[in-house]
Amino acid sequence: MNEVGLIGLGNIGGGMCRRLLDSGIGVVGFDVSSAAAKAAAELGAKIESSPAAVAQRVDVVVTSLPNPAIVRDVYVGSGGLIAKARRGSTLIETSTIDPHTIRHVAEAAAAAGVDILDVALSGEPPQAILGELVFQVGGADDLIDRHLELLQVLAKKINRTGGIGTAKTVKLVNNLMSLGNVAVAAEAFVLGVKCGMEPKRLYDILSVSGGRSAHFISGFQKVIEGEYRASFKTSLALKDINLILDLAQEEHYAVRLAPVIASLYRNAVEQGLGEDNFTSVVKGYEATAGIQVGTSR
Repeated sequence: MNEVGLIGLGNIGGGMCRRLLDSGIGVVGFDVSSAAAKAAAELGAKIESSPAAVAQRVDVVVTSLPNPAIVRDVYVGSGGLIAKARRGSTLIETSTIDPHTIRHVAEAAAAAGVDILDVALSGEPPQAILGELVFQVGGADDLIDRHLELLQVLAKKINRTGGIGTAKTVKLVNNLMSLGNVAVAAEAFVLGVKCGMEPKRLYDILSVSGGRSAHFISGFQKVIEGEYRASFKTSLALKDINLILDLAQEEHYAVRLAPVIASLYRNAVEQGLGEDNFTSVVKGYEATAGIQVGTSR
């Protein structure tokens, strides 16, 4: 593991870049954002002019990309990773995308003699920098074993999910739960304050009660401080819930709560809160209730 390719040097990708370099592993990177590429270069990464140029230099490439369309373009587009990757190399795809896209990519890779690992990650940029992400990994066990050392540099916990596509499935259903938890917490919390509960007292009680969730505990402390700086943007929450709706439709599965959850995040984005933390769904309930639960703005 002298050098690893890294396509996508944004929040999570940039964190992984720093983690690899801090661990003594060289990075050959690419990002369409000149600012992201410059930041990675200042850390010590070697920056190439295209994903294909990265793939031609290394045997392992990690991708962290915004959406399924970009993943398809980077992997199977004209002059993409699969066409230019060394035969026998491994491409590790970590983006939040649908399982059908990663299966399509894996089929194209297999035909070209290139291996794919399907990875879904949990965590935020600080965890990426510290190597404390959680990885769900789909793919052949022997391929996972071959790259286990690298995966363990980037993640504190690795869960094997099964075949290609299973990691992306786990990610999306987990995100449905997470986004739903925050939406329900927003509705409940504003109702409690509307009924006269002091926000900090209500938070302290709910954070040790049965309805709590990890996102409530970590996010709503900031909500009552009026703090919405994004660790996970509302716009990304909307992207993910739309992926979930698409997946359910493709599987002919009648989701009932997901469309309601999607409408809450869509409304928040339409209200100009897309760059705020996804706990910003609270603000819609505040407007309806005619109160503010935050102590400052």
